[in-house]
Amino acid sequence: MTSSAAEGVTRAVGVSEAMLLQKAADLVASKRPERALVLRAKPEWAGGDLKVGNRVVRVVPGVSQLGILDFLTAMGPDEYVIILTDRVRTDLGYAVLSRAYKNDIQMPDEWQSIPRLFGAREVSRELRRLDWAATALLDHRPVGGWPQTAEVAVSDTFAIECLLNATLGLDLSTELDSTVLMSALGRGEVRGRWASLDTSLRRHLIEWAATAVGSSGALALKIAQKTALVAPLAVSLVLDVLWPDDGSIANEEQVAARVRIEQHTGEGPIGVDEAKAAARIAKAIVLRAGAEGSSDVTVALKQAEALLTDIGWEAGAEQSAVLAPGYRARVRALAHALVDGGDVEAALVALHRHRDHGISTAPDMAVRLHRWLSTDEPTSASIADDLDLHTRDGAWVDAALGAIWSGSEDPVVTSAYSALATQVAARRATRDAHAAERLSQVLSNGPASTLGASAIGIERLLSDVVAPWRNNGVLLVVLDGMSSAIATSLAAEVSRIGLVEFVPDTTKRRFSAVAALPSLTSISRASLFCGRITKGTGDDERRGLNAAFPGSQTFHKDGLRAPGGAALPSKVVKAITSDPHSVPVVGVVINAIDDAMHKNDVSEWEWGFDQLAPLRALLETAVNARRTVVITSDHGHVVERSSEALIADGGEARWRPVGAPVAEGEVLVSGPRVIEPNGSAVLLWREDARFGPRRAGYHGGASLAEITVPVLVFQPATALAGVAVGWVQAPPQTPDWWNDPVFVAPATSRPKPKTRKKTTPVDDGEGLFSIEDANQIQTPAGQSDLVATLTASGPYASQRAMAGRRALPDDQVETFVRAIVDRGFRAHRDTVAAAIGTPVNNISQVLAAVKRLLNIDGYDVLSLDHDGVTYKIDEALLRDQFGLRGR
Repeated sequence: MTSSAAEGVTRAVGVSEAMLLQKAADLVASKRPERALVLRAKPEWAGGDLKVGNRVVRVVPGVSQLGILDFLTAMGPDEYVIILTDRVRTDLGYAVLSRAYKNDIQMPDEWQSIPRLFGAREVSRELRRLDWAATALLDHRPVGGWPQTAEVAVSDTFAIECLLNATLGLDLSTELDSTVLMSALGRGEVRGRWASLDTSLRRHLIEWAATAVGSSGALALKIAQKTALVAPLAVSLVLDVLWPDDGSIANEEQVAARVRIEQHTGEGPIGVDEAKAAARIAKAIVLRAGAEGSSDVTVALKQAEALLTDIGWEAGAEQSAVLAPGYRARVRALAHALVDGGDVEAALVALHRHRDHGISTAPDMAVRLHRWLSTDEPTSASIADDLDLHTRDGAWVDAALGAIWSGSEDPVVTSAYSALATQVAARRATRDAHAAERLSQVLSNGPASTLGASAIGIERLLSDVVAPWRNNGVLLVVLDGMSSAIATSLAAEVSRIGLVEFVPDTTKRRFSAVAALPSLTSISRASLFCGRITKGTGDDERRGLNAAFPGSQTFHKDGLRAPGGAALPSKVVKAITSDPHSVPVVGVVINAIDDAMHKNDVSEWEWGFDQLAPLRALLETAVNARRTVVITSDHGHVVERSSEALIADGGEARWRPVGAPVAEGEVLVSGPRVIEPNGSAVLLWREDARFGPRRAGYHGGASLAEITVPVLVFQPATALAGVAVGWVQAPPQTPDWWNDPVFVAPATSRPKPKTRKKTTPVDDGEGLFSIEDANQIQTPAGQSDLVATLTASGPYASQRAMAGRRALPDDQVETFVRAIVDRGFRAHRDTVAAAIGTPVNNISQVLAAVKRLLNIDGYDVLSLDHDGVTYKIDEALLRDQFGLRGR
């Protein structure tokens, strides 16, 4: 046996600069007297001296004992040196070893340095098995050092995660997973750092990531090393359409594209599961980024579209749930369904599955209008019926129509929306014609009416609406020109700042008044504030309100101008916060809507607090003062939508003096509610016509949109004790078709109310918007009977007995369940709340009470869907639990 074998000598190898730096640091930091460290290594070094702090450590070869001794003898007292030698101990002898660090030759085991780098005592067996890791950890040690572990042994997960973070330029403490890696590699500088790494180290890190992070993370690293230009997120979005989750059979172009994408994913074919996993993560990243998205996500989306073109399957982008062509394709599919009588609801569901579905409300509004056209048209016998129908139904139609009017630049979609708008206008015109002929039925004088039972004029709002709330103090806000459509969206915004809406208890619906005629500001607003039909100015309005409620104050445009830094003038704040007995009503006029109609195209405007300053500040002040808030208007308006210009002597926008014969689309009005000229006028009820020059909007005519004066009443949530007699908290006011598909009950189902008749919309084309369209879901025969059978069953009686006093009345349970069953066993929360006439903030309590009756033994017969707003009933479970007969 040779001496070298007996000493267990390892073969001399080359050493890395990182390891030498670590050895140099140990030498400098040591309190031992030796200044020379002898290291087993090839006696070769061309890297120059090392620097540890302010100390220089020389690196020299040691080829023989004499050479080393000569160097040691020549060393200065403050010099440090590392001697690289391939000699064994016996060759060096005592003369060298006695002056060497630790009196021995140090072995080049890089693992010896690793524990101290992480504040540990040792390395784990799993980490040591990675024979490449020690060198990499030494070579890539960051300036501030590696993070310190709390464990005794540094683990492979901790160390290599730190290493990968360092090589990518991420925070060293980042917890890596596939999502983090794919997101980080979306940044060009991160991909550049990754591509600059040694090829073998990248291969080792990819292999580690496949096990420790996941296949998708490893794939992202593979993609990033192919090119620094294309983001792994983009490639993964392409994989999403190449291997979709729906299991559809690939066509020839798609199969060919799967092969071509391999040039971006690494060596060899990509596994199907690997592709799908990466695709799911990519979609999650994009969806989490939101509609706006970051610049990295935006670039990746564009790159994905370009990649699909490059690999020969440009049409694949239309299959994507996140790429822009996918959204456009879904909107087109919806348009085709609207025109061809296809499954509109299914097309809308598909559209909602796309990331961009929220960028426009037009598709949703188009479907809502399609549903509305599929409903029966109620009969109307009076102007009160007309007003009620417009407030609870027509206002929402007008809001939806505004959204689709300029809803798309795609000619296919534009054509569908245009045809839909034509159908809507035809049905709305019939309502306008009926209402115009009944304007003489409006109550002006006499005792207070039951709100909603009779149509009241605007001149009665102070006595019939404001007066019952005067003990609380009232903030009366008149939004000049506010239509019922604007009121529907504004009510939802107002409810979010601590105000609770109230409605008459007789109808549990909002109601509206009728403008003075012609429906002009100088007439209707003065009539509102003065309590009688009149014409006047702002001074007349102030005097009128003060006469009705002594001590009241009224503020117009100039009176609302606040000094710099204030939301409201101090005198306005003082009036609102005053004692209601001294200032019972504070009247405020905001002209934003009426002003805009003379200057801007308002057809697509969404009116809210930002457009109606200082409304928010006024309402918040009223909330703090616990004043009742009444928001109303003086008249509505119609929006300019390619109207026909008519010629008439003395005509103004939407009305003209009596003279020429009354033409189609006009109505002659006269009597005490017509202020000028001479108590008679001819008004246009056609919305598509005007007198005079084109403007953004008009008023003065007799259409429901102009004459209807919406009335919104709110109480602060902190002052619900002071409710006026005859008023209750409002249930949801949205019509059924707004949130739920329209279901047509067959002849065997519960009969429709006798007050309703079926009216088929005008059909401009083959099957266009016919109420027999496939999307109009049929309620299965006997489902209404199912509800009655349920409440008469033995298990239901047992559940009622167990519920005791907490059980709801049977009629309320039946109404609740029927609202869901009649809509295909799924219904929106607001639809159910409206059906039982309860405020939406109380509906969860009712849901819990009905659950106690239906969910036997904890089975979810009735449940809340994952969207948080849809109630659903499991039909099969309902029949099984309550012993009901099958279909």
